[in-house]
Amino acid sequence: MASRQLTQLSNGQWQISMESDISYYFLSDKRQETSRFALDEDGQILPLVYQRNSETSLRSDTTLLQNFDWDNLIEQGSYKDDQWTQPLKLGYLDQLTQITLVREHLLTQKPVPAIDISYRGSIRHHEFKVIGQEVIKTGKGDVMTAKVQLNEKKRDRQTNFWFALEHNMLPVQVQRIKEGEEQAKLIATDW
Repeated sequence: MASRQLTQLSNGQWQISMESDISYYFLSDKRQETSRFALDEDGQILPLVYQRNSETSLRSDTTLLQNFDWDNLIEQGSYKDDQWTQPLKLGYLDQLTQITLVREHLLTQKPVPAIDISYRGSIRHHEFKVIGQEVIKTGKGDVMTAKVQLNEKKRDRQTNFWFALEHNMLPVQVQRIKEGEEQAKLIATDW
């Protein structure tokens, strides 16, 4: 089960919130993620604060926190016992805002660019590929979608996203494949 929400805050900034709770036999994974971001005068996404709290069976609970200081072009973060400070470049995103940018490009029918995301003190280069259109079955019936794929070659991992064509390109399905096997799949039941 998962939920995702985009909200405009009273100060003009935006916040994406995502919660997921996945259980499979004795394994469980609960996550809460939030990203607060602003848009600059050109409409470019500027992440401000990203936080992820996770509770996973067989591992200790963790919190990832990232603070983006665009005035000084510095990011500070912490994860478990690690802390870091690293330089920022315009265009760096976090885990949640990258999907917002992909969706924006799909809505405007522009090619999806490569995206550099800041993650746990390093920068990951993500290249997305639009695979085509596909009908998926949801709790609200069949939905025509644009399928977009992210391949992480260094990690032998693939993530597929399906964005609803007739519902403002809302992400309605996500699938993670690692080493050729499906790890997880989330399908929207309501929007």
